[in-house]
Amino acid sequence: MRIVFLSIFLLALTAGGANAKYSLCNKTSYALSAAIGYVDSDRLATRGWWRLRPGQCKVVLTEQTNPGRYFVYAEAIPGHKGALRTWSGDTPLCVENFGFFNLRNQEVCRDDPLRQRKFFTVDVTEKAGGNWQTDFAEASNYTVYSAEVAGVQRLLSDLDRKVGRIDGAMGRTTQQAVAAYRREKGLTESTSIDDELIDALIEEANAHEAKLGFFYCNKTDDPVWSAIAEEIEDEKYESKGWWKIEPGDCAKIIKGELERDHYYVYGVIEEGLSERPIVGGGKAFCINAVVFTAKNELGCADQDLDEASFRRVEIGGATSATFEFLPDMFVQPPTQ
Repeated sequence: MRIVFLSIFLLALTAGGANAKYSLCNKTSYALSAAIGYVDSDRLATRGWWRLRPGQCKVVLTEQTNPGRYFVYAEAIPGHKGALRTWSGDTPLCVENFGFFNLRNQEVCRDDPLRQRKFFTVDVTEKAGGNWQTDFAEASNYTVYSAEVAGVQRLLSDLDRKVGRIDGAMGRTTQQAVAAYRREKGLTESTSIDDELIDALIEEANAHEAKLGFFYCNKTDDPVWSAIAEEIEDEKYESKGWWKIEPGDCAKIIKGELERDHYYVYGVIEEGLSERPIVGGGKAFCINAVVFTAKNELGCADQDLDEASFRRVEIGGATSATFEFLPDMFVQPPTQ
């Protein structure tokens, strides 16, 4: 996943302790899933996911916001086109990948990078008076209202509807696109924007994206640590990992419509201190013991990385593909 760092605007509010709260406000053109980390008694807890429509602000902690350090993270919904956008930092904390979660044990994801996100830090001051608001923002510096308009424009564009520029302005083209979409979906006829419209757009965009991409499925009896290499320019590749896939599970490795006719896959099964890598590899790419992204323009040793042999998979012109890790694809364990 490509991490996108954008400006974060922090706003301290001065209200009485009786109304104390921590709020998150989405001033971007993306629908977001957001999470927060905070000290709960003697433990570091994480809580999420909250869906934030473009232009929406939401209270996420109703208890008094004490002075000190908090941790915040957000990512765009999968239905948005392009690489995953995140509002993130340098502190890896645990999350659940689906549904609402409230975790008070940060050890649960220690060996599973799929359940970690990198949160950015927020230092709450005493002047906040028990209230604090963190704004997720873009370079366009939208207001709450213009973010809502820009969000609808982006979602319509994600669904290949013509809206002109994504600029947060409710011009004629945007009004016409909104009215047409509302009619097609049986919503209240209008050119206005409301929660009903935004939720319908989010649902359709996510459903469309769910069918696209490159998937790994684990058909073995052991967890598989997986990586992938993708051509980013002619004969220039980028390898990245790791995705830990439990037996019987699947994971999306690349989102959106696939643009290449082939990919290189890699997987390894750990058994104690030994490893059983995938066989049949025909091309070497760089890997690392921890989560990594590496390009093949430099040698692996020059990047302080290891090297592994990846297996080529042809997909033709398909917009989505699934690769299944099967037991006989791996180096077999020694006979007793």
